[in-house]
Amino acid sequence: MQANTKSFTSVPEDLIIRGADIVFMTDDGAKFHVHAYFFTRESVYWQQKLTGHNEPHHPLSKRYTPNDPYIIQDVDSRDLRKFLRVFYNTRYGDYSFFSKFDWIDILSIAHKWEFPQVKTLSKRYLGTMGYGVVERTCGVHCTRIVDDEMIDRSYPNQVYLISCGHEI
Repeated sequence: MQANTKSFTSVPEDLIIRGADIVFMTDDGAKFHVHAYFFTRESVYWQQKLTGHNEPHHPLSKRYTPNDPYIIQDVDSRDLRKFLRVFYNTRYGDYSFFSKFDWIDILSIAHKWEFPQVKTLSKRYLGTMGYGVVERTCGVHCTRIVDDEMIDRSYPNQVYLISCGHEI
């Protein structure tokens, strides 16, 4: 599980996967033709958004096409491409092309979109790179997110995931 020090480089073109049943579009106009299956199987967040249910295997409540894509506003195309590469990898189980920064981006999306298995995978790879992951829910005013008892001293570096219901 050794990773490169260079970051995964994505191509600027649209991502089109054969047999895709949903099209996502990011703010920069990049389109991602992918399988909704991974989203509705792995994430309660996406189950609710795409099917209106809190369990997998329900049909999509709406058809999202190249002319009417699902707009993603909270993740940019470069980071979404990294995230999708977890599912659409050309070599099963080989993520050596991802740097620690790529894994942090992937972890952030997995946390935000409630992909527990991708979170676990990200944490595992970050752990092999000497990074611990600290998850906390911030207080009402978000003034003191990191304090001494949050720090796991067994890792030389920390990645913080902060769940917050409002802007910091």
